[in-house]
Amino acid sequence: MIRRLAIPGAVALALALLYLAAWKVAGPGTGSPSAATGDSKVVAVSAVARTCPPPGPNTGVAHIAMIAVPGHQGQQGTGSPPASAATGGMARLSALPFTPAGAATGTASAQPDATPPVTVSGPGALTVTAVPAPAKYGSTSVTATGAMAQGFEAEVSTGQGLGTVTCAHPGSDMWFVGTGTATGAPVTRLYLMNAGTIAATVEVSMLTDSGVQQGLSDAITVGPGQYLWENVARFTGGSQVQAVHVQTSSGQVAAAVWQGPAKGSGGAWLPQASAPDKQLVIAGLTTASSAARLFIAVPGPVDARVTVTALTAHGRYLPFGSTVQDAPSGAATSLALTSLGTSAAALVLTSNVPITAGIAVPGNGIGSFSAAAAPVTEQGIIAGNPASGQLTVGLLLSAPAGAASATVTVVPSAGSQSIEAPPQTVQVAPQHTIVITVAPPPGSHDPFAIVVTPKAGFGPLYAARVVTSSGGLSGPLLSILPVQSALTQITLAPTKDSYSAILP
Repeated sequence: MIRRLAIPGAVALALALLYLAAWKVAGPGTGSPSAATGDSKVVAVSAVARTCPPPGPNTGVAHIAMIAVPGHQGQQGTGSPPASAATGGMARLSALPFTPAGAATGTASAQPDATPPVTVSGPGALTVTAVPAPAKYGSTSVTATGAMAQGFEAEVSTGQGLGTVTCAHPGSDMWFVGTGTATGAPVTRLYLMNAGTIAATVEVSMLTDSGVQQGLSDAITVGPGQYLWENVARFTGGSQVQAVHVQTSSGQVAAAVWQGPAKGSGGAWLPQASAPDKQLVIAGLTTASSAARLFIAVPGPVDARVTVTALTAHGRYLPFGSTVQDAPSGAATSLALTSLGTSAAALVLTSNVPITAGIAVPGNGIGSFSAAAAPVTEQGIIAGNPASGQLTVGLLLSAPAGAASATVTVVPSAGSQSIEAPPQTVQVAPQHTIVITVAPPPGSHDPFAIVVTPKAGFGPLYAARVVTSSGGLSGPLLSILPVQSALTQITLAPTKDSYSAILP
């Protein structure tokens, strides 16, 4: 009996002592001991991990375009670096060996040799480099530390510096939305890359216009430091559209999806789409997108009723009139966007249930794809932009709510002797899209990076980079890349005192 009473008595005594100690430190009248001890804290990004897929089939040796832009830290919208901008840091590129699907965990078809990793230092300048042992390994792990982690962006690129797909962050829940096997994609390669130290268990589900496809019914194991790929199109025969959902039940992977023909080149990467939501924004419909298609995936059990609004240079436009588009649950739907004509635009989708979405725009080969994405915060970067005189690089900037304003800066390659051009300030009216051509740095024939810095106090800004050939921005489309945020700092939540550690 005495022992049973001693335990709660000891706990009560400990609580009383802690209360008295907290009262002495805080002083009377300052609140309870469990009150917040501080505000949110802003800290510089000090490490970033990305994983890059191999180059698309039959497209040559893999290259990575990368840049770190720490100079914009704390200077949103100014276009100039602060006096305390960090220097130094390093990015390290390491090859990931390929593991055939179904192989035992930890086995690889080719063991890594003594090829050293590639290291890059020096933030503030673009680097385009071949990946380690490109003839032997396809996927590449990229880790950046110090100043090279701040405002970091990396993309798989051609040797001429044309970024084709963003290197992915590791995650546990990812969506990709693209065309079907009957509409130009007899091959859909899903790459699963694990740069971590523990095995990842991955479950893949697919939605088509015929509903949920059950081909990949078993989980896939991706060993640590390895990657594999599956042709998931073999489970979606005859489809007009397909959405791929990648989830992990243990560990994390980076994922990428390539669509194209069974032989030869002419394929394209699908950008990762936003998680399902009731409102989405898709940027990147070019002036040559009269035959573009919209893809809508509805993962839940309730049919979606979707209102589609296009933001053009002339303001809001309803490509389907006042008609609400019906998209069945547990399926993906394809809609033609022919009424847009030659208008450059972004799409705003509003739904009664969570959806995710993407677009296909005709162009070289299978064409190019964009997807629902987040607005640019702090700064957005496209690392790989070619300076060839035969190609035109442009930005599509959209403001779905209030007016937006941003500076656009071009950054030359490391070692370039070009003259740095001053930042360009752009204004986007509410519910409009503007298109601007981005020229390389004066006197340069080398690839360059683009930095988009939204100005504080304005509405959200969505952006996409496009590359066209033979005829300015109305020429044949080669590439679309949604502009992603490249942060230099993150905000830590405030901490609070808590007694939970000693409660029974």
